[in-house]
Amino acid sequence: MTKNKECIILKLSGAALRDKIGNNILSSSRLQSICKQIKQIHSKYDIGIVVGGGNIWRGGTSDLKLYREEQAHYMGMVATIINSIALKEALLKIGIPTEVHSLLPCPKVAIDYNQAKVKKAIQAHKVIILAGGTGKPFFSTDTGASKDAVELGAKWIVMGKDGVDGVYSDDPKKNKKALHYNFLTFKEAISKKLKVMDLSAMQMCQKHKIRLLVFNIDRKNAIVDALNKKIPTTVVEN
Repeated sequence: MTKNKECIILKLSGAALRDKIGNNILSSSRLQSICKQIKQIHSKYDIGIVVGGGNIWRGGTSDLKLYREEQAHYMGMVATIINSIALKEALLKIGIPTEVHSLLPCPKVAIDYNQAKVKKAIQAHKVIILAGGTGKPFFSTDTGASKDAVELGAKWIVMGKDGVDGVYSDDPKKNKKALHYNFLTFKEAISKKLKVMDLSAMQMCQKHKIRLLVFNIDRKNAIVDALNKKIPTTVVEN
């Protein structure tokens, strides 16, 4: 990685790019806001981004009777590529050199993932967007982000959640008495079955000592303020 720069993986849900008022799958204003924040932290961090596709294809809540499950997973991976291209174009527009590397081959719009190529691009001060999940069905983008963090030597996965200030004991949107955690160990998060990320992804982070910083992506300037400890967050580590 770049000398004197810490590598982080920024994990965004597809919903973070969605227009929640007009319900458009991609919001120009939200894309611009996220990109401006990435520009603020680009000089300090080597940045890999993993973005979900739930704004375009949410397999978990769709009528899967219409689709073979494996194909539904591929639809989700294609959705992450669509979001990654949109994010790349918005970053390029404000002068941030950016590449999309996809684990699901899509050579017309993304570079086929190769660990050496990704590291070389980061060393060239480029923001890297890692699309296509793991490239295989039945794995989430959480698992993809964890794998990417291990391969790139990132010590943090910075996770933007939709409308919640980190990790809670219960869904705070449904239970007003839910307890917010400032700090958790992976052992606690797993034993309490807290919805931080997929179990396999958490176990991978635990094994490789990758910390999680979980925050509310809907807050103004959330990415920058979470990294600077100016807003509520949850840290999960060993």
